[in-house]
Amino acid sequence: MTALFEAAKGFRKVTLDDFVPATVAPLAQVIHVGKNTLPAHTHFEKRFCRPRDPADSGVLFGYNHQSLSAFTGPGYFVVRPASDEGEVDIDYTAVPNQRPDAWPAIAPNSARLGRFVYAGMVDVMRGISPHVTIGRAKKGGRWTDNWFVLVREETGVA
Repeated sequence: MTALFEAAKGFRKVTLDDFVPATVAPLAQVIHVGKNTLPAHTHFEKRFCRPRDPADSGVLFGYNHQSLSAFTGPGYFVVRPASDEGEVDIDYTAVPNQRPDAWPAIAPNSARLGRFVYAGMVDVMRGISPHVTIGRAKKGGRWTDNWFVLVREETGVA
């Protein structure tokens, strides 16, 4: 995944619409199935939605759905265009102010063991295709040795 992440720089511009297509209603969940390079617990989902409040336009909300959530918390994040054009940041330093009813309660990423996993983290996303992105985590502004691929589930729109 290291080589793929580097090769993807500038390959295909990724936008918020790649994570939640513009035709998806606010607070409707869009699931991206993930695979990471960690030694254990390598399968997960990132679940995204558009906010309901127009004041929050230009961002998406989401959380991590994974097997250790009981210990780490849900890992909520805010998604926005990155400073590098064509990339998107999944920012765990910001927490949404709303969520779909079916999602877990919003909790700060400094709670429980989440402080070791999510606190201070930003995932930098690059585009591979309209349904596939690759990311690398930054913690405290420094690159980590953690990469992952996301594949968006079909939403009924292209």
